[in-house]
Amino acid sequence: MIPSPREPLLDLVEISAHADGADRPLLDGVALTVPAGTVTAVVGPSGSGKTTLGLAALGAARGGVRLTGRALLAGTDLLALAPHRRPAARAGRAAHLPQHPETVLDPVRRTGPALSELAALGHVGRAERRIAAQGALATAGLEWQTVRRRFPHQLSGGQQQRLALASALVTGARLLVLDEPTSGLDPALATALGRTMRALADHGAGVLLLSHDLSLVRATADRVLVLEHGRRVDDGPVPDILGADAPPTRHRATRDLLAAERSTGAGARPDTDTATPETGRGVTAEGIAVRRRSGDLLAGPVSMAFPPGSRTALLGPSGSGKTTFARALAGLTTPSSGQVHHGADALPRRIDRRTAEQRRAVQYVHQSSADSFEGHRPVLPQLADTARLLRGREQQAATAEALGTAAALGLDEELLHRTPARLSGGQLQRCALVRALLARPALLVCDEVTSALDTVSRKRVLDALPGLLAPARTALLFISHDLPAVRALTDDAVLFHDGRCTRRGTVDAVLPEDWRNTTAAHDT
Repeated sequence: MIPSPREPLLDLVEISAHADGADRPLLDGVALTVPAGTVTAVVGPSGSGKTTLGLAALGAARGGVRLTGRALLAGTDLLALAPHRRPAARAGRAAHLPQHPETVLDPVRRTGPALSELAALGHVGRAERRIAAQGALATAGLEWQTVRRRFPHQLSGGQQQRLALASALVTGARLLVLDEPTSGLDPALATALGRTMRALADHGAGVLLLSHDLSLVRATADRVLVLEHGRRVDDGPVPDILGADAPPTRHRATRDLLAAERSTGAGARPDTDTATPETGRGVTAEGIAVRRRSGDLLAGPVSMAFPPGSRTALLGPSGSGKTTFARALAGLTTPSSGQVHHGADALPRRIDRRTAEQRRAVQYVHQSSADSFEGHRPVLPQLADTARLLRGREQQAATAEALGTAAALGLDEELLHRTPARLSGGQLQRCALVRALLARPALLVCDEVTSALDTVSRKRVLDALPGLLAPARTALLFISHDLPAVRALTDDAVLFHDGRCTRRGTVDAVLPEDWRNTTAAHDT
């Protein structure tokens, strides 16, 4: 039975969150209601508390975080229950799509059986569970026959995102908490997912959408709440908060988000004559191909050149092989054939066989950066380690360089003394970019590095990155579905489809027609 709008699916009352050892709360008395049949969005700068609020809606929190207040799920206060009783209280009633989908996907279970097992929370009988699993995959934009026998690691980042969404949908839960659901998706899929969210709400579900994508919020949400430093600073119908004709009484944080959205762009290309000889050598990929053990081709064969100072976009739909090829360049995925060169130096195919200088040559920034940091150490020494171990910098100089690079990307020193678990996804994403830049690589591969960023942080990165690449004349390979960012940062583009390079040229010359139409619609 669908609750009436007067009986909200979710009612958060004076929710506060405190992290052990932190001076200020992660959330400070936030109130939020999600009625059935609506989409309620939460936006705000990276680190403002969006993910913490989404977890609180489920009566959950990251380690070392204490919650107070009331989290009423269809009338049941989850926070009044003992922690071990909360999963049962929300099972089949609330579902969660986390910011990092790999954290909820079972790495040793094939997609089909794992989804069918989850379906048992809301469906009886093997046939009914399978139908529910097939329907959830279809709603999320995946085909049952294509993915049912695959493990999560055999899927692209965008496919993992959609599989995690299917895992949330398959239980038949009436409340959906979706944290950055369109990150890693190409424009056409992101638009389709927005329509799916709106349709789910129109059929009685309640959706709590946590997102940096203001266009997605405008297209799908009924109401929006703006967070800053864990506090609610704006709240109201979407047109009143994010609309072009919204009143000037909006909070400064809201105005900053909107201003940054309107002014995407990168600075002029800086002078690159100061490059040292060893970092002026380009990187080339010759016939790189990656196959599964079965022999099926995942990517390639692809040949590309990355001259010093070049900026290349790698475009294509989710699952087209972009990340597979990029990881092969860095030695993180072993190619079946082909060779990567740094100047005249042939790089070993596996990163564990590359010397420190060879590892330095190609740096890869992951789409999901959380697992690339050591959980028990503060972030700052981990960043400085790159300059110290790969470039021989003394500890003090390496730390100072890390702080300066981080500051250019909008990361305060106080944040860098925290452990990774105490940073937001967007903050960790920028830290991963800092770490790669400190290697002064010949080629920097950025895989969806703006996907977890709010509009203000995204603009900061786009403006700063050209200057940070200049000292070593670092070439850039920019993998992204963020087309305004692609246009701002890159000169040339390569289009991938089914693992192969199908087109080369300028960004607008290689874009598929449906992408151009989607982008134009978002820009308006």
